[in-house]
Amino acid sequence: MFGAPPAVADAIDGNWCSGVKRMEISGPKIVTPGGNSIEGVCGRHDFTYTVPAGEPGARVDMDLIGNEDMRLWANGRSPIPQIVGAQMWKRCAAPVS
Repeated sequence: MFGAPPAVADAIDGNWCSGVKRMEISGPKIVTPGGNSIEGVCGRHDFTYTVPAGEPGARVDMDLIGNEDMRLWANGRSPIPQIVGAQMWKRCAAPVS
C-alpha cells in the first residue's frame, strides 16, 4: 500500500522573506514588509496590492514560481524581470511579527 504524497504549497498564501524583509499573505489580506495590514487582489498563484502611505512604491505584483519561491515586482510587472529588477522571495517558517 502506498501512502499519501506529502502536502505541498500550491497557493501564494503564507509567510515570505527576502533578506530582512518579511510579509504574510492570507487570502486577500497581507501584512506588508512595512508592517501594514491591508487587502489586495489575490489569485491562487498571484497577489497585487497598492502600497500604503508611508511605504516606498506605488504598486506591488507577485507571482508564485514554485512551492517555495515567489517573484515580486515593485511598481508593476516587467516583461523582462531578470533585467528590470524583479525580487526573489522565499517562504519562511515564522509569521511576520
